[in-house]
Amino acid sequence: MERKAADLMAASSLIDGLPSMKLIARSMRQKSERLRERTFTIALFGAFSAGKSSFANALIGERVLPVSPNPTTAAINKIMPPQEGWEHGTAKVKMKKVDAILQDVLYSLELLGVQAGDMPSALKRISALSPADVTAKGKPHYSFLKAVEKGWSAAQNQLGTELKITKDDFPSYVADESKSCFVEFIELYYSNALTDQGIIFVDTPGADSINARHTGVAFNYIKNADAILFVTYYNHAFSQADREFLLQLGRVKDSFEMDKMFFIVNAADLAASTEELDGVIKHVETNLIQHGIRNPRIYPISSYLAAEGKITGSDELVAQSGIRPFEQDFVQFTFNELSDVAIHAANLELKRAITTMQQWLERAQSGEEQRKRQLAELEQAEHAGMELLLNTRYEAELKELRKEIQELLYYVKQRTMYRFGELYNYAFNPSTFRDDIRDPKQALQSAWSELLRMIGYDLSQEVLATTLRVENQMNKISGRRYKRWEEQLIEKLEGFESGNYEAYDFVTPEVATQLEVTEVSLKLLQSYFKNAKQFFEGDGKSKLRNELETRMNAPVALFIDQQTLILEQAYADQLENGLMKLKEQMQQQLNEHVEGARNALEMKIDLNELISKQHQLKGFIG
Repeated sequence: MERKAADLMAASSLIDGLPSMKLIARSMRQKSERLRERTFTIALFGAFSAGKSSFANALIGERVLPVSPNPTTAAINKIMPPQEGWEHGTAKVKMKKVDAILQDVLYSLELLGVQAGDMPSALKRISALSPADVTAKGKPHYSFLKAVEKGWSAAQNQLGTELKITKDDFPSYVADESKSCFVEFIELYYSNALTDQGIIFVDTPGADSINARHTGVAFNYIKNADAILFVTYYNHAFSQADREFLLQLGRVKDSFEMDKMFFIVNAADLAASTEELDGVIKHVETNLIQHGIRNPRIYPISSYLAAEGKITGSDELVAQSGIRPFEQDFVQFTFNELSDVAIHAANLELKRAITTMQQWLERAQSGEEQRKRQLAELEQAEHAGMELLLNTRYEAELKELRKEIQELLYYVKQRTMYRFGELYNYAFNPSTFRDDIRDPKQALQSAWSELLRMIGYDLSQEVLATTLRVENQMNKISGRRYKRWEEQLIEKLEGFESGNYEAYDFVTPEVATQLEVTEVSLKLLQSYFKNAKQFFEGDGKSKLRNELETRMNAPVALFIDQQTLILEQAYADQLENGLMKLKEQMQQQLNEHVEGARNALEMKIDLNELISKQHQLKGFIG
């Protein structure tokens, strides 16, 4: 990568003096800078108990990330290469803003069936909370709220700020819940064999953590990470949160050009036999396939043995850990497959410059009469080409985009309502209404809030997955338009070449995560619930399900209609702006092509210099 970056920079300097190659030279410089500054973002996902931090430490070969016993409020932790102002061993801590922490607190209180309006009233409600009033599903929220209460006085004046801390202070901001609950993200700048090659590790909050409700954050890492590592613990059943996350991976897997997902079965050393380990791997594979993830790459690994082996220098322990096959595939993917894509694009740019020079040489060496005729044809072709570009309209492309969005979102409502029964059963289950809970009203409200949260979450995940498909389609639409322009210009201008279309990174609109339902009151819920026995053993539960499903249809349809409008407007603007930029780019390439051809036909180029530069450019390909 470094060598190719240097070759591109040298090539751009070589042709920079040629007035008709400024665009190609600039493109080479940009590609060189991207190659030189290339980083690889590796995102780790999984339940907090899966051992993501242990696995990251095993990969790095040092105990860098602390292993927290119960990090339900964990922030995003990044391990990245040191940079100016952030030397090895320092860390940047970005604290949440006051409003963000308030929204998190109110959200968790609501899921426990408690209402509050501001931070002072919320802290009073938290103080009054008792573990006896909380169901198993509510425990992470209870833990988070108590951590906020404990750390509020120390953290309130730091909210919204950035802190610079040392490696020694780093563990407390990760593992101490009374600190970590106020943290948005932490960047640890650390030099080792992997980060020195540009690898950035992102340890995301567990799918079952409080911060998992910030669906857009997790989705951005799914979308933009170069590799996704999903870690599950040996013999642990997938939680509801795990299943929802895997469902999202299944939704988006086919939207990526390359399969960038790796699945780790951690603590594989717990297997009593090879047969038992094979059975667990088969079980994981079956689960992944059920969630739409076909042909998954699964690696059984002992993070403990791998880290222990690397730290103590024991090759035997490292071999026993099973990490080597994963590392080989991971290195092949990261440093070879991903790099090959960038290097291939760089070589295409070099070949384009060589081909253009060859055309100039052939034109300059043709007879005088032929050159005069070609000059006259060139003038006419330039005018016709400019007319073609100036008269282009984008109605067809915008119509195609809107149709795509409408069709994709049409099926989201159907898929969400199809899951209603499954989500309802998860929210309204006997453990939520156990006998030792003093207030059945609170349990009903909590179950309804949980159902609403899950349906809102499912809708937001479906819409986010749709945005990825829409953005891919926008690049296809733009690429087709770009190719069509090139073909039309080639018909008029012999030898015209515009280079490959480079996909845009579109801005994903913010997707709503909460579903507004005003038609369901506590009174309505209570009308179907006399006691737990009547509700679960009688017909109360099934009747309430039918009632809620009927009442949810309109709010879900409204949600989809609103998101359709948001996506149509945001993406139509981006597509039109992108096409206009492409047109400007094509106009510049047309101008440069004509200028270069004219200079060659008018003998305004030094043939020997051109031959020498062309020969040097050929030496950079490889």
